[in-house]
Amino acid sequence: MRLLVLGSTGMLGQALMKEAKVRNIEALGMADMGQADVLFDICNDAQLIKLIHDYQPTTIINTVAMVNLGVCEQDPGLAYRVNTRPAGILANMCRNYAIRLIHISTDHYYTGGADCKHNENGKISLLNEYARTKYLAECLALTYDNALVVRTNIVGFRQQPNSPTFVEWALKIIENDEPCVLFDDFYTSSIDVTQFSKALFDLLNKNTSGVINLACRDVSSKKDFILGLSSGLGKSLTKANSGSVIKSSYQGVVRAESLGLDVGRAEAILGYQLPTKDAVLKSLIAQATRKMDEIRK
Repeated sequence: MRLLVLGSTGMLGQALMKEAKVRNIEALGMADMGQADVLFDICNDAQLIKLIHDYQPTTIINTVAMVNLGVCEQDPGLAYRVNTRPAGILANMCRNYAIRLIHISTDHYYTGGADCKHNENGKISLLNEYARTKYLAECLALTYDNALVVRTNIVGFRQQPNSPTFVEWALKIIENDEPCVLFDDFYTSSIDVTQFSKALFDLLNKNTSGVINLACRDVSSKKDFILGLSSGLGKSLTKANSGSVIKSSYQGVVRAESLGLDVGRAEAILGYQLPTKDAVLKSLIAQATRKMDEIRK
């Protein structure tokens, strides 16, 4: 395999590059910042086309996305140029060069189901610009018959102080016992990027195409997830309050809240079970502990 990872300095991109190295896969990382092998602008069509032509990968994984829902709502044109348009260009390039395309999508499509699990054919509701641009990207990617669209909810570490991830924010709140609002009606099947990357590379060996859910096999509220992190670290959140994402006007965006994913198809193809919520929390706590030990040294 000759792999090209778009967005290689992001939370998922970093994990994919590490897993590729572990598996002795030749991988080139591209991003618009940081320690990428190649710096590029996902909105520059000509540059993207030239880089693919020059590198000639056998597989492309596209992790690039504008994930800030508020910014997507404020500038839908930019959200389209980042989240949607590249998928169409990638589908055409991959078709022309017989390249396998893996497009990382989202789970922000479901509402009203509380903690139920949604399979790949579940009813979709597009409540905001982020969801609309990501879903259209799926449609464009799937114009190519050797494309795999992966719906997921990933969590982990990015190590960019000015742009903390959900987990990095939660760990700061936990460490300092800061006041916070924990949503008890916002459900996800969050999987850490380390375990996600291992499962994704295993899927690549199965020649899977179409849409697939790749996530934790359990569904939990954001409140329960953060409290699980806190408990695993032996900490207490004494100043935390429960809140509702449905009633919240955070960033002025209407949000889907029932994001649980049914991973039965992925597990059947992989031949093993994806991690439980407890396994995801254990992995995150182990990673956080290692990072703290490195800082102390």
